[in-house]
Amino acid sequence: NIETSSPERLKTIIKELDLNPVYTFENLDSENIRTKILNDTKGLSGIYMIVNKITKDYYIGSASTNRFYSRFSNHLIYFRGSKIVKSAVKKYELKNFAFIILELYPNVVTKKNNKELLDLEDKYLKLLLPNYNILTEAGSSFGYKHTEVDRTKMKDFYSDARREIIGSLNRGKKLSPETIDKMREKALNRPPMTDETKK
Repeated sequence: NIETSSPERLKTIIKELDLNPVYTFENLDSENIRTKILNDTKGLSGIYMIVNKITKDYYIGSASTNRFYSRFSNHLIYFRGSKIVKSAVKKYELKNFAFIILELYPNVVTKKNNKELLDLEDKYLKLLLPNYNILTEAGSSFGYKHTEVDRTKMKDFYSDARREIIGSLNRGKKLSPETIDKMREKALNRPPMTDETKK
């Protein structure tokens, strides 16, 4: 029986994938952790990952400004997101999952720059080939689902190269708490959306 509540289990997964997360949340069944996710991610946008600590399978998605908590709760609490994640959480229990913020998008997300956020998500989808994602392209419903054999071949073939590219995505991007607070403040203090600002 694997000890899944151990922080070491998640550290191993993060190390194997060569990730440098901004935030890592475990014990997702705790109300205190849910409140922490809500508060820590308020006003932020970027790329998140949901990790099954037992199977090491994961889901990657993007959250526009002030939507990380919504994405977290829709997938893991209310089951209004990925059906694959829903099924896995019901099978393995919420306490065996982690919610990770992989990278923050530096601007308030608008209709104009939303493609940049989706492009960033796309990089992670193509590099990490998450088992829980049905779509292989961010924002598209015309994804192709790779077979397990295809996925294994790609992982074996691109393993070292992918790790280097993933590492370079985050390398040198350790954001200070002050920078994160400034990004949050900028997002929370932006003027309300009008038809003019949506363009």
